Amino acid sequence: MRKRRTNEERLALQLSMILWAHEHQPVAVAEVAAQFGLDADDAYSELYPLQGIEVSVNDEFHNLGVVIEDDGEIFFEMNPLFGRPRRLERGEALGLLAAANAALRLPGTDIDSLKTAVSKLEDALGIGSNLAVEISDPQHLDIIRRATRDLERMRIEYYARWTDEVSIRTVEPYETINIAGDWYLRAHCQLRDDHRTFRIDRIETVELTGETHSRADPGNQPFTVGNEAPVARIEVPANARWMIEPLPVEIVEDAEKLVIDLPVSSTVFLESLMLRLGPEARIVSDGSFKDVASDVAERLLLRYKKS
Repeated sequence: MRKRRTNEERLALQLSMILWAHEHQPVAVAEVAAQFGLDADDAYSELYPLQGIEVSVNDEFHNLGVVIEDDGEIFFEMNPLFGRPRRLERGEALGLLAAANAALRLPGTDIDSLKTAVSKLEDALGIGSNLAVEISDPQHLDIIRRATRDLERMRIEYYARWTDEVSIRTVEPYETINIAGDWYLRAHCQLRDDHRTFRIDRIETVELTGETHSRADPGNQPFTVGNEAPVARIEVPANARWMIEPLPVEIVEDAEKLVIDLPVSSTVFLESLMLRLGPEARIVSDGSFKDVASDVAERLLLRYKKS
């Protein structure tokens, strides 16, 4: 049975399983499941989406090369550049060392080859194993977290990257949340009269109003997954079938046209998918996702005209 996990938990688990599988190949999904104390179906559902992830190594190669066969075997078809010695500048080497040390702290990644690589990199840089990386919090994080805790309305100046505009919003906070290192504010936006999610590092000013709100939290919609995620029904052009095969979709119709139901864990992901599927794809379900494709196309056109 598949366990419900947050996005952070899924990412940490997926990275750990792939690192372990690569270290112990040839290996099967069942072996990975046993190593991490998972049901085999649960492990398969976490590993399968990792196929086809793009990693820009050079102009000709943009794929991680992980293949999960139907019979459960895991294969790695790495580009030769991954194994070729590279000349790193000191800044690049420090970044790589920080990432490797972070990977070693993931559960289940007690991997000898990674430890050896870290040790060699430390020796080459002439530093010990006490490297620390400090990432500063967004400027207004503390005051926003206090306002969220106290349910206090705020007026914010917010920079929207898609439209390249700054707007003034009055918001009623529900939650501050960190996703993959970025802080977000979930709130009711009075300007839009709807639930919105704001990246806190794009909030330029914050003014507390001294007023509190009692609005009920509609739920963590942008970051829900699995059975809790809202579903978008999409008509997909036949020549784009390969793009949806790695996704956790349910095929509703597969005749003259391909219609799928896709759980949406992020509207940003849905916007990106619709752009990649092209103008023949369209969202046919009603609700909050209905205008996603047209909205993102309009924003891109506006930015193009401004540039």
